[in-house]
Amino acid sequence: MGNSMDFKLLARLSEAFGVPSEEHEIAGIMAEEFKKLGYKAVIDQFGNVVAKSPKAGNDPIMIAAHMDEIGLMVKFVTDKGFLRFIKVGGIDDRVLINQRVVIPTPSGNIYGVIGHKPPHVQKKGSERRAPEAKDLFIDIGAKSRKEVENLGVRIGTPVGFDITLRQLADGRITGKALDDRVGCYILLQAAQALKEQNVVFVGSVQEEVSMFGKGAAISAYHLQPRCFVAVDTAVAGDHPEISEEETGGVSLDKGPTLTLVEASAIGNVADRKLREHFMDTAKKAKLNLQLEVVEGGATDAATVFNVRGGIPSIAIGVATRYIHSNVSMCSVKDIEKTTTLLIKAVTGMPKN
Repeated sequence: MGNSMDFKLLARLSEAFGVPSEEHEIAGIMAEEFKKLGYKAVIDQFGNVVAKSPKAGNDPIMIAAHMDEIGLMVKFVTDKGFLRFIKVGGIDDRVLINQRVVIPTPSGNIYGVIGHKPPHVQKKGSERRAPEAKDLFIDIGAKSRKEVENLGVRIGTPVGFDITLRQLADGRITGKALDDRVGCYILLQAAQALKEQNVVFVGSVQEEVSMFGKGAAISAYHLQPRCFVAVDTAVAGDHPEISEEETGGVSLDKGPTLTLVEASAIGNVADRKLREHFMDTAKKAKLNLQLEVVEGGATDAATVFNVRGGIPSIAIGVATRYIHSNVSMCSVKDIEKTTTLLIKAVTGMPKN
């Protein structure tokens, strides 16, 4: 790990539960950490964490990372106690089979697995087809619907994935929800250095389940910031399955990313002045900046840019492999350099 990397905090953020609309566990951690740093942090009525620096006033710089993660929700409980579910957020059905899951209930977490029949009883050739989510089920060990209900699980109960953050070779880490707990971590690291600035940090909710993020737009409407910076992850293409051309060459260990265009320009198109400011800042700080143009997918900037009379918006991020899976991977060096870029760009932000 890098000397300044707080692996314990990042693990706590990554492993916290935060399926969309059920972000209270991760929100509680974020609010507590901001308060430790001397910020005035509240959880608003929608569930966002809004943390104002001691110097925050009118026209602040708003910096957000979304707290929610892709997950599941119970759709039906069978007579024999198995749970049918829907996907909440963009999940490839192929990553669901044989996963371990965690289900928060009023009396504590319970655990389960997404079961699937073993090869011994599969029809020949069926292994070539990935089962759809609607055909899969969660097994929590219960024997009946009544037992499931007694455990506090019912239709609408959220389900997360039971994954521990791990350190890998070469200062790389893997875990669940790195999109965007890595961004949440960067916000907390930057908050320490930006206490004297007119900034508001927001841990936003429901980014993964909207045409483009819900919580950040609601916060921006209240805060009326002079500009907005989303801190998120970027799709890395430096592994055998993706060509560099598909991701514009975005790779691990090559520094922070700057998203110029989201969702083929349906999402945010980076504000020209902000784009130039971030590029100049990176150049002066001798930070390599990776430029990203995204066809599919967007960040919180996609909803914030058109709030009220329009808010200049931009997204920076950390290159991440295997995004929207439970084994996403990124580099500690990139996390640290993205934090540095954010601090320097906010500190040197032009006044107009």
